[in-house]
Amino acid sequence: MTKANSLSRWLAAAMAALMLLALLPARVWAAESTAYDTDGATAFTFTDIAITAKDGDCTGYNIDGTALTIEAAGTYIVSGSCQSGSITVKKGVTGVTLVLSGLTLTADGTAAIACNKSSGVTIVAQDGTANILSDTETNNDDSYPDNTNAENAVIKCKDGSQVTLCGSGSLTVNANGKNGIKSGATTDEEGEAWLVIRDLTLTISAPVNDAINAEASLTILSGDLTIDAGDDAVHSDYYLTVGAAGTDGPTITVNSCNEGLEAADLSIAGGNITIHAGDDCLNAANSDLTGYAFTLSISGGTLVMDTTSGDGIDSNGTLSISGGTVVVWTNSTADNQPLDADGTLSISGGTVLAAGGSAGMGITLDSPVLNYFNLRNTCLLYSLSFTCTNRNYFSHKIIPFTFLFSFQILFSYLLFRLLPSAYLLCFGSPISLFVGTF
Repeated sequence: MTKANSLSRWLAAAMAALMLLALLPARVWAAESTAYDTDGATAFTFTDIAITAKDGDCTGYNIDGTALTIEAAGTYIVSGSCQSGSITVKKGVTGVTLVLSGLTLTADGTAAIACNKSSGVTIVAQDGTANILSDTETNNDDSYPDNTNAENAVIKCKDGSQVTLCGSGSLTVNANGKNGIKSGATTDEEGEAWLVIRDLTLTISAPVNDAINAEASLTILSGDLTIDAGDDAVHSDYYLTVGAAGTDGPTITVNSCNEGLEAADLSIAGGNITIHAGDDCLNAANSDLTGYAFTLSISGGTLVMDTTSGDGIDSNGTLSISGGTVVVWTNSTADNQPLDADGTLSISGGTVLAAGGSAGMGITLDSPVLNYFNLRNTCLLYSLSFTCTNRNYFSHKIIPFTFLFSFQILFSYLLFRLLPSAYLLCFGSPISLFVGTF
């Protein structure tokens, strides 16, 4: 092959690759691109009385007392401590990287960080730094209707905004007003809105309402999230995606909430997820949508969940499990079940153990192989160690957890159910129950 032909083929391949990248959805490309460079960045230091600036190449900003407004693209580093300050990215401004470098910022009656409509912002917790963002209880226009500055969230991302939260540092969000993080809607006027969280160590306390709330699309790819919420831990009106195929996914620990993860379309592809809920642990629902085809799918990850008064996994449409390990406990109250779907439950892989219920599973099984067992008049086996073992396939894999509630319904499923061996459930020595063969 001649050098000319070789060069021609190389150029053709390069052009094809560039065209392929151009065709990728903007949402995916933006989510994957979180690298940043602080060379030439402008740095700001907050105090209780002022903001000092050290100009770099990025000078598109305005300072008014302890309120900082970003008015042009660039990289901006923020640090220091302030009891009444704020950061705002102006409407329509994209290409902004906001680096949190040891920032402790409380906003009085408004958002600590506001990404205005149609903005494009990457918020980075810088490596080795701890950052704390808080608001006050007046940042809630339901409770304080006269507060025209209320944004109802510590981090407010408005309609059409595209925001990524990332970084190898840590971020703590204290929501005293309403929500911890709020992402806006996709509209014809403002464009597509989304929120992506990756790589970040994120702790959210939101005792009033939701820890994370999105009106359009929310993706949690990786990181370590710890959440306490008064209502939903993680909510999206439409799309919520957790993890991605072929990755470890995020670690999400929900210590307390009403509902755990909720969206009209909820997809879990990976991660290590622990949820302690008062109502549903997982929920595919949106009361504002009528005639919508709700979906809840689990294709990977490890989920260990319990609820004191709701369904374990609830879909107002279909429920599909094709991989991962799912352990869910529900308290035997009312008609709350460990698995509940208005449509069809489809399980084609993974390991599922679900216990609780009082009046049947509340599901339509799509195969006679998928069985659940009514265990009436069972003992109250509180605080007993429980292990689930298949002696052939699970000789190297044991799933330990603490037995939380008495239960009347047990559902179990193994991907390798056709092995000629028994599936034995042991409720602490010497009590054992043989459930069946798979």
